[in-house]
Amino acid sequence: MAPARTHPRASSDLAVLPALALALCSVLRAASAFAPSAGGVPAAAVALRRGLPAVGPLRALPSAPPEGTLLKVPEDDDTPIPFVDERGASFIECYADSIATIGGATYTIGSPCDCSVALTYFGGGEKLMPVELDSELMDDVFPVAESIVEEEFGDELGLQRTPQTLTLVGELEAEDEEDDEEYDDEGEDVSEEEEEVEILLSFEHKGMEFHMVRLLDPVLLVGKEDPESPDRRILLTPKESDEVMPLLEEMFLSYQDDAV
Repeated sequence: MAPARTHPRASSDLAVLPALALALCSVLRAASAFAPSAGGVPAAAVALRRGLPAVGPLRALPSAPPEGTLLKVPEDDDTPIPFVDERGASFIECYADSIATIGGATYTIGSPCDCSVALTYFGGGEKLMPVELDSELMDDVFPVAESIVEEEFGDELGLQRTPQTLTLVGELEAEDEEDDEEYDDEGEDVSEEEEEVEILLSFEHKGMEFHMVRLLDPVLLVGKEDPESPDRRILLTPKESDEVMPLLEEMFLSYQDDAV
């Protein structure tokens, strides 16, 4: 296994939320730090392999805010919420960051409970390119990566093909601060459109080299309240994303201005 290292020259395509404006991630970058799940592989991971949302007793989120406004969820609320992709019958557990009301519907913005990762390869210009989540290439290479993670880490870590972003379930060591400082010194000329990632492991498959990377920028997901099950959220369809995301971006920017 190759040693973990930081790579700043990642394609902006590694933003695994294509419908979420890059500005939205920038607004929350300071406030929405990644929070890994604690204590090994949770029971939710077992349910995920069976394609079932593992919904337990949840602490009630704050009431929906008035129309067109954003409400931050208290930082001590660490309740996992299943964000469900109904098209693929899969889900990803998230911690709620904030809640918004648009057109009478309630939307929750959340960050994955587990570490967000991507499978990548070096494309033209020596930039890391992501393997698209729903591509045939992902169908081919994901089982290989899953097997390698199992061989390298046993029960400590598990690679999951969750919607919107792959996740690594379990305890993952934090990035070395010295490595981060070294990058700060060497990476001043990196474009803002490029994302910083940490290469966790590398492997070859069918003559092609792949890298599993940890996404160091915040990953945010948006889900709509499920009227049939208030304990879960439904991930947006592409059409819903086109309609809702610009409004959410405006609300985040307005909230940020008011906070200042």
